[in-house]
Amino acid sequence: MGDDLDSLTDQLSSGFQVDPLALGEHPRYSQYKNLTKAAEQQAKRREETLERQKNGRFDTFMKLRNLAFDDVTSDEDDEQKIETTTAEKHTGKFKKYADKMMLSEWLVDIPESLSSDWTMVMAPVGKRTLVVASRGFTVAYNKGGREVSRFQSRLPGGNTRAKNQAWTILDCIYSNQTYYVLDLLSWNAHEYVESPYDFRQFMLKSKLEEAPELAKSTPGFRNIFSPIPSCPCSQDQMAELMKNEISFRLDGLLFYHNSVVYQPGQSPLVGWLKPWMLPEILNVPVPEKYKAESNGQSSSQFIESFNQKHKHQSKIDRSMEH
Repeated sequence: MGDDLDSLTDQLSSGFQVDPLALGEHPRYSQYKNLTKAAEQQAKRREETLERQKNGRFDTFMKLRNLAFDDVTSDEDDEQKIETTTAEKHTGKFKKYADKMMLSEWLVDIPESLSSDWTMVMAPVGKRTLVVASRGFTVAYNKGGREVSRFQSRLPGGNTRAKNQAWTILDCIYSNQTYYVLDLLSWNAHEYVESPYDFRQFMLKSKLEEAPELAKSTPGFRNIFSPIPSCPCSQDQMAELMKNEISFRLDGLLFYHNSVVYQPGQSPLVGWLKPWMLPEILNVPVPEKYKAESNGQSSSQFIESFNQKHKHQSKIDRSMEH
């Protein structure tokens, strides 16, 4: 598939004069996307997911209060716990927190509404974590559901001074004592998973601005919580964001549809690209420091190699790390 895509890209690129300042989608990819099975499948699943959300036919698969307070999710679960060994109980607890994050997939199909309905987010290099603050502690879990850190924080519910009823759950990337907050699931017992992405981000920004102490490392509260730079997906705004000096090492770019609700698992409404892929795929210029990371590969070659290395059965049916 990689050779075919490269050949097709060369053929298409020779037939277009691209204005780097023009707004809208990349002209090459407006044709290229319709010629690949993977892109067509992604576009179809994206439409189906939006339709389910529009008609309320979706499940969040999340009982956030159970996650926050370590409650059992059903009588059946309770009976099973009684019968398990101590080791199995620990395994069950890990399972409880496993696969709760919303994950991305390669942005193979370029949405027609990208510039109007999507948001691009800078993703730092780090460890993806689900942060749960309740009962006076803040606990970070990895994607497999294992506890990786337990500490005191100023998040509602996250320290010994917090009220028992308070609890907060955040989707974060952890790096160097900083939790970069990707998404808001709940804050002080108010749930947001069924709200659209743009509303969740508005509320997240508001909550972090109302609690500036979260961004300060002090004795007893060593870890900090920080927002992540983002912008609407118009070409000029994406280009400007890529010029910004940032305090972290950039891993990639996440693309969220502004209407996506928070659902665990892979979503066609969350895309992922490496920084150096933006000029080729979206016609968005990036600084030279990002271009060097391609090591001479095209985007299609890199994606194909990545999928093979990680034993992905489909070009789009598995997610990236984020």
